[in-house]
Amino acid sequence: MDNLTPEQRRKNMQGIRSTNTIPEKIIAKELKKRKIYFSQYSKKLPGKPDFIFRRKKVVVFVDSDFWHGHPRRFVMPKSNVDYWENKIRSNRERDTKNNRDLKKKGWTVLRLWEHDVKKNTEKSLEKILIALKKNTKDPKL
Repeated sequence: MDNLTPEQRRKNMQGIRSTNTIPEKIIAKELKKRKIYFSQYSKKLPGKPDFIFRRKKVVVFVDSDFWHGHPRRFVMPKSNVDYWENKIRSNRERDTKNNRDLKKKGWTVLRLWEHDVKKNTEKSLEKILIALKKNTKDPKL
């Protein structure tokens, strides 16, 4: 049973961002600082990736620890457990399907956890740079 009124729940859910989250802003800022061109949130690609590097055919998703069910950091809500188990499982299944669809189309898929981006931005950025370097002939990158 929900302990919030429908109006309170609606306000709460409106505050949850699906794009332009803090971890995404952190990554975008670091990429811009390095003058690395990217686009964001293409509806034409499966899963609407957070970062798209078209010339390199690399996409990056920055996954929320909660909504994507991080194996160690996800904490199951105490109420409505069946709903949340199904929700998180379906999110993970959708992620797997999107990864598979993107790879079939020749894309390199990289997934980063929000906690990792916030706590160790350099390491997360390095993962992106390595993926871009593998998909390029430019020795400067």
